[in-house]
Amino acid sequence: MFYAFNSYLKQFIRKGITYNKILKELNKTEFYSIEEIEKYNNIKLRKIIEHCYKYVPYYRELFDKLKLKPGDITQKSDLEKLPFLDKFIVRDNLDKLLSKRLKDRVFVKKARTGGSTGMPLSLYRDYFSINFENACLWRNWLHAGDHSLKRVTLRGENIVPLERKTPPYWKYSPATKELKMSSYHLNDETAKLYVDKIIEFDPKIIYAYPSLVYQIALYFNKFNKTHKLTAVFTSSENLGIKQKKLIEQVFDCRVFDWYGQSERVSAIAHCEEGTYHIVEDYSITELIPTEYGLEVVGTSLNNYLMPLIRYRTGDIIELSSEKCSCGREFRTVERISGRSGNYVVTPEGIKIPMIILSFVTDYSNNIDETQFVQRKKGELTVRIVKNGNFTDSDLKDLIQLCKKYTSDTMKIEVEIVKEIPRGPNGKYVMLINTIDSNEI
Repeated sequence: MFYAFNSYLKQFIRKGITYNKILKELNKTEFYSIEEIEKYNNIKLRKIIEHCYKYVPYYRELFDKLKLKPGDITQKSDLEKLPFLDKFIVRDNLDKLLSKRLKDRVFVKKARTGGSTGMPLSLYRDYFSINFENACLWRNWLHAGDHSLKRVTLRGENIVPLERKTPPYWKYSPATKELKMSSYHLNDETAKLYVDKIIEFDPKIIYAYPSLVYQIALYFNKFNKTHKLTAVFTSSENLGIKQKKLIEQVFDCRVFDWYGQSERVSAIAHCEEGTYHIVEDYSITELIPTEYGLEVVGTSLNNYLMPLIRYRTGDIIELSSEKCSCGREFRTVERISGRSGNYVVTPEGIKIPMIILSFVTDYSNNIDETQFVQRKKGELTVRIVKNGNFTDSDLKDLIQLCKKYTSDTMKIEVEIVKEIPRGPNGKYVMLINTIDSNEI
C-alpha cells in the first residue's frame, strides 16, 4: 500500500503544472537556431548569476575576490572570467553553495553522486530543477514513442530485500505502469524467471543500466526468446557498441541513451536518428581540451537552490563533424568516454554492475576516494584513501557493506593507499576488472 502511494506522490511532484509548462517550452527550444539557443541560454544565465551574487555566499565571496559584478557575466563567453568548480570545492563549501533565499528551500531534494570517481558528493535540488530534469527526459522519451507505455525498469534499486532467495524479485508501480525488477537477484539461476516475467508483463519499454539490459538480452538469446519493444532507454553507464547492437537486435527497437550527472550540469542524448547530441537547451556546456580529449564542463541554469557554475565533470567526449538529419542545431557527439559498464563477479557467478558498487562509497565521510580491483572471481580488493577521521569501525563497516552489495561469501581485502592514480581518460577509474573471460 505504501509503495503504491509513494509512486503516486512521486508522479504528482514530477508531472504537475510546472512539468507541463516546462515541457511545452522545451518542445519549442529544441528546434531553435544556434543564435536563438545562445540568446535563450544567455537570458537564463544572467538571471542565475544575479541570483548567485545576491543569495549564494560562495559566489558572492568569489565575485568580490575577483572584483566582478553580475553585470560582468552576461553571455557564455563571459564564463571564462570565472574559475572552474569541481567535486572537491563543492564538498568543502557545501553550505556556502546553498541559496539563502527562503523560497528556494520550500521543496528540497537531497541527492548523492554515484561515486563513480571514487568520491561521492552531497547535492541539493529545488522543485523547479526536479521538474526541468523530468521534462527533458520525457521530451526525449516521447520522441522515442513512449506515451506513458508499460515499462520494465532495472536501475540498481533495492526493490526487494537483498537476502530474499525466492521470487518475486520485482514490484509493480501502478502510478507509472512500471515493473521494477531487482538487479541484485539477476543471475544464471534466476534468469529464466526474469525472462518469463518480462514476457508475461508485456512491456513496451525497458529502462535500465546498459550492462543490465545487455545481460537480459543475452538471457533472451540463451533461452531462444524474443520480445518486440517500442524503445530501450539507457543511462548512468557507458553504452558500448556491442551492447547497443545486441539489445536492438533482441528487442527489435532503437536504444535511446542519456548521458547526465547527479550534478545536472550537462546532458547528451540520442535523437530519433540514433545520433548523440549535446542537449543545448538543458544547460551551458563548455568543452575544455585536455590531453585525453574534450572534458565536459557544465553550468546549470535551473537549480537556484544549489547553482553549479563551470563545473568540471571529468567526463571526456569526442565531437562529431557530421550534421544530423533530425533538424536540431545541437552539437553532435561521436562518443562518450567518461563512463564504464564493468562489473564484479561474485563467487556464485552473479555479475554486479559498477554503478551498484558506487553505493558502497556513500556510507562514510571518512574515505576520500575509493577504487575496486578484481583479479579473481569471488575476490575483491578495495583501495581507499582515508582521511584523518577514519577508524577501525569505518573499516569494519566498509567490509560489511561490500559484502551486502556483492555477496556474503565475497572475499574482501582493503588496501589503504596515499593516492589512486588516474586512468587513461583522466578520471579516477572506480573499477578495474582483469578477470579472464573464461573464468566467468
